[in-house]
Amino acid sequence: MTITFFQPPSEPNGPNLSPFCTKMDMMLQLSGLEFERQVQMDPREGPKQKVPFIEMDGQRIGDTQFIEAELKATRGLDMLSDLTAEQQAIGRMIMGTVEEQLYWVMVYSRWQVEENWPIMDNIFFGHMPAEIRKEVSAGALEMMRGALYGHGMGRHSQDEVYTLGRRIIDDLGTLLADKDYFFGDNATSVDASVYGALINLVQNPVPTPLRDYILANASLTAFLDRLSTRFFPNAVQAKAA
Repeated sequence: MTITFFQPPSEPNGPNLSPFCTKMDMMLQLSGLEFERQVQMDPREGPKQKVPFIEMDGQRIGDTQFIEAELKATRGLDMLSDLTAEQQAIGRMIMGTVEEQLYWVMVYSRWQVEENWPIMDNIFFGHMPAEIRKEVSAGALEMMRGALYGHGMGRHSQDEVYTLGRRIIDDLGTLLADKDYFFGDNATSVDASVYGALINLVQNPVPTPLRDYILANASLTAFLDRLSTRFFPNAVQAKAA
């Protein structure tokens, strides 16, 4: 049975503006399972009230971690099966850092930086009629900045946030080194998680110093180009400005 994968609009064969949707797309491609993409404009339709989510066997499942677990339980798909127990543990810790800290650095760059907000406002809400756009946009901005503050990232200065981002990028470059993938000879969900975050910083619609910081790392740049070519051929190749 075909899996339906719900995500916001994206360029055909290109990474989504959501790093989690990009991660999910890459995981589904890696799985070899039959799936179809469906545009979902309202995250509240998902079981976690966020994207991405999938529909499989008549059930909707949200959050990439739980989707991966469900694919393992019902389809026998274990994306970390070739890794040792230690590698799996390190891989999950990498994903935790990327998805619970580096992700919020990206969110900060889009929603908290004053000069960047008009760009995101137009991307997310530019299609709306003027009479409702202002209210919806203001509500979303307040919600996201509240989430940033609650997480803790929104309490930092811009310099502090980007310093945290650089440290994670350095760590990722160190762990990847000269390898094609983080573990073994094949891409895993760890690579999908890291790719989703880094490509969203490189192709971020708002300016951030982290873009060129990533591209200054030859290992990470090669990693992005390698995975873009294989999974998202319409991704812009990683070249420094």
